[in-house]
Amino acid sequence: GVPLLDPVGTLQLRDPEAVEAAARARTLAASLGSFQCVHSPRFPQQVLGRVQGRGGGGSGPPPHPSVSPQYAQFAARQELLEQLEHLQFLLSDQSLLLLPEYHQRVAVSA
Repeated sequence: GVPLLDPVGTLQLRDPEAVEAAARARTLAASLGSFQCVHSPRFPQQVLGRVQGRGGGGSGPPPHPSVSPQYAQFAARQELLEQLEHLQFLLSDQSLLLLPEYHQRVAVSA
């Protein structure tokens, strides 16, 4: 695969979150070979099916026919977690801070 850049040395990043994310990406990339699912001969089709199945909003189209039931269940769970995260954001104080700007934009366009 493509080698990961060093966030501190090469990219000169100082943001702790970015540095932690890059370290996590390196750790995951190093452990990828130990995952059993990537050694399945159907893994490329399963990934392709999941990528093709990602819709714009809500539940997307059904997964590719070659997707195993376990992978389809995992993909559905991940989609639900993403929806939960989005809904939690909508209920958060951070989202409410954007509400006056939204009302202003609606008033301008009306």
